[in-house]
Amino acid sequence: MTTIGVLNLTRRYWQCRCGTEGAYAADAVIGLDQRVSKVVQKHACRLAADVSFAKSREHLREMLGVSLAPETVRALVEAHGRAMSTFQPNDEATAKTFRRAEGEVELAVDAGKVNTREQGWKDLKIAVIPKREAGLPVAPDRWQEDRLPKATAVVSFAMIAASKVFRKTWDPSLRRLGVAELSRVQALGDGASWIWKSTAHVLPNCTETLDIYHAGARVSACTQKVFGEGTPEATASFERGRTLLLREGWAGVCKWVGELLAVESVEERARRQNATEKLLGYFAKHTKRLNYRDQLASGRAIGSGAVEGQAKTLGLRLKTRGARWLKKNVRPMASLVCVRNSVQWQAYWSLAA
Repeated sequence: MTTIGVLNLTRRYWQCRCGTEGAYAADAVIGLDQRVSKVVQKHACRLAADVSFAKSREHLREMLGVSLAPETVRALVEAHGRAMSTFQPNDEATAKTFRRAEGEVELAVDAGKVNTREQGWKDLKIAVIPKREAGLPVAPDRWQEDRLPKATAVVSFAMIAASKVFRKTWDPSLRRLGVAELSRVQALGDGASWIWKSTAHVLPNCTETLDIYHAGARVSACTQKVFGEGTPEATASFERGRTLLLREGWAGVCKWVGELLAVESVEERARRQNATEKLLGYFAKHTKRLNYRDQLASGRAIGSGAVEGQAKTLGLRLKTRGARWLKKNVRPMASLVCVRNSVQWQAYWSLAA
């Protein structure tokens, strides 16, 4: 099966008289060493990284005139997914490209959900390693400007695993990519405790930054409890709180809470205090990760958008309506999606049989 349809070929089979296994000598040269050509396999994997196997089959038929059974597409794609999960941690070509790229290394970590047949919904741990040159230094009030250059290289990987198992992959991955001093890596993530426990274990003394969007969401939730959802007072208070957070970090949070509690009514102060205690408890765990002013001044990232985007991409594929996966097939499919959306795609197909 090829991109121009089914080809029926007649060729000579060669075998040594010694009894060893023979072969059709021309197959490897013309790319017909399997029933489905390499180009069709590549297109099938490209499609299946984004849509279901049934949809992939439909697209192959409509765009290329290639007719494959959905089960054939699934088996073919999952086989490449398994190969990609082995290929990823040993991909020297991409590692060389990453080492030559300019910029500083970031590690953004998150987790999504995937529905397994054996155990229901499980956490899919995700890591994205971008390399990026410094952007323009800006003041905190200009943090939303398009100031960061595009990453010069990006590698990502994902798996269902306990945090202690997942974090063991970080050190070898970073070192293979040329990171000699792990303390120079900037770690970014949301408030999940497993992320920061793992970071402290693997990357001690590195720069840690709590994702500004998750931090801002906490500020927003507090203002809505105090002033009501969607009110002008809540909007104004949120802008004030986020501004102080960006400018002064933990000290800014404390200052903002002090302003919220500076009311004469004892009853109103007690009501607001109930809303702010949870906020203070959250940020108290991340006091050293609220370094937004310094990161903005040095042109570095303050959001974990890279891993958030990858989590959404993985979620769109693995959480397709009604999808339930055998647990053993989750990592191959996650590897397929990660490879498809990175420089590893070309590296893999340059080596794939």
